[in-house]
Amino acid sequence: MGRLDNKVAIVTGATSGIGRETAILLAREGAAVVFTGRNKDAGKETGDMISQFSPKSMFIQHEVSDEDNWIEVVQKTKKKFGPIDILVNNAGQFFLKPILETSLDDFNKICSVNIDGTWLGMKHCLKDMNDGGAIVNISSLMGQMGLPDAAGYCASKGAVTSMTKAAALEVAGRNIKINALHPGVVWTPMVGGGDEGNEDLKKFFELETPLREVGFPKNMADAILFLCTTEYLTGSDLNVDGGRLADGAMGSNAT
Repeated sequence: MGRLDNKVAIVTGATSGIGRETAILLAREGAAVVFTGRNKDAGKETGDMISQFSPKSMFIQHEVSDEDNWIEVVQKTKKKFGPIDILVNNAGQFFLKPILETSLDDFNKICSVNIDGTWLGMKHCLKDMNDGGAIVNISSLMGQMGLPDAAGYCASKGAVTSMTKAAALEVAGRNIKINALHPGVVWTPMVGGGDEGNEDLKKFFELETPLREVGFPKNMADAILFLCTTEYLTGSDLNVDGGRLADGAMGSNAT
């Protein structure tokens, strides 16, 4: 018996990294998983991984900042598997650029994915979500503190953090839990990591993290599974960061 038997889940940004690992884990735990992303070829790779142990999955090409696209994803999910129990808003965008070099278009693009995409996911999934369901919004350590040259990213993830709490209060009466996950440095292609990542950069991140190691997608997927199954936690922030926020002076250890 899996912890998510007979549950229906949607995971966005599941063509690599945290999203892919999460989609695989939720499927392993018995959920029917609809996983989405922009890249069809990478979506097929995720699907091939899931199909090794579960027939209950479907990939949908998805632009999370597009409302009509969200409506389509929800409709296709309901038609194939039934009402939704779990939403993992994982799709995100990241860049480093000083404020003076950031255009309004740059700022709007990162906000459209990180803020609009998360809000639209909650809006359209909550309409048809079973009572007792769960939503996990992937925020960031940078949604709780600042980082030079990352004002756009910090702003977008700060919005996700606050939005999570407000939404959790709105649906608490339906026993739907909404929580935010705050990863630290996770070794994925988005931060220059993954199988072909820069070892010097990885070593730097290890040294500035109190646990002296970077996070990996599996660490985040395990935490997401916890947030999908917890019974008395909502509107909360779960930091999975190797102690970086507790340190209070990130970078001071990297000497």
